[in-house]
Formats: sequence, C-alpha cells, structure tokens
Amino acid sequence: MTAFSISSIGTGVVNLVLSLVPLLLILLAIGRPITWAFLFVPIPILCLTAFALGVSLILSTVAVYFPDVKDMYQIIIQAWMYLTPIVYPADILPERYKFWLLHLNPMYYLISMFRAPIYDGVLPSLNVLIPGGLISFAVLVVGWIYFARQADDFAYHV
Repeated sequence: MTAFSISSIGTGVVNLVLSLVPLLLILLAIGRPITWAFLFVPIPILCLTAFALGVSLILSTVAVYFPDVKDMYQIIIQAWMYLTPIVYPADILPERYKFWLLHLNPMYYLISMFRAPIYDGVLPSLNVLIPGGLISFAVLVVGWIYFARQADDFAYHV
C-alpha cells in the first residue's frame, strides 16, 4: 500500500515540475524578472512532497478502518484551501485570525516557500523555511511510523 502513496505523490511531483514551464513562460510574458532565487524551488518541492506523503500515509491508514474518510477528505481539502492564503494575500486577514489561519496552518509555510522565489524573486525567510521544513518532515515521520505500525493489521479490516 505504500507503493500506491508513493506513486501518487510521484505523479503529483512530475505534474508540479512540468507546470513550472508554463509558469515561467507566463512570468516572462508579463515582464516579471526571473531571479536566481528561482533555483531554490526544488527545496519547497521536497518539503511539499514530504508533507503530502506523510498525510497520504496517515489518511490511507485511517481509511482502512473508516472508509468514509475518502469522501470527507475532499471536503476538508476544499475548506483548507480557502483557509490558506493561496488566492488572496495574507495581509487582508484581520490580526485576530492571523495566528489561527497562518501560523497554525502548515500549508501557509509551504505556499510561502513557493511564493517567495517565484513571485517575489527572493529566498524565503527563515521564519517560513524552518517551520515549513520541520512540519513537513515531522508529518512524514509520523505518517511513516503510523502506517508501519498498522500495516500488519490491514488484511483483517479490508
């Protein structure tokens, strides 16, 4: 079952890398300069891959015991997208919600790691890079350990 999670994540990474080509073309077409900071993009891709693999291992393990998780996941992901400043700037959030919607949201750090080199042309700050990297690899380790401990029991619940 680990192979399914890894192949799914691998497909997503290939799609992400291939989508960077049109993004670069669009940035050039609108006159946005491409800086050396763009070479940093593989680091956020690695962090995002680790985070996604950890989440997929946790969810696939939970889905063995609770099949409805697959359906709820789609709803949760949709809500999570709107709670993360992806299509809107983080500056428009009221101060009282910034802690809950930004600093406790792991996707905020991952999105910021991509946004800094691609749109701003600078390296992400350590305030974004360190928590994003730590969260990503912590989720991967937790997912891997949880999956490995439960894997022997899967055959009894399918």
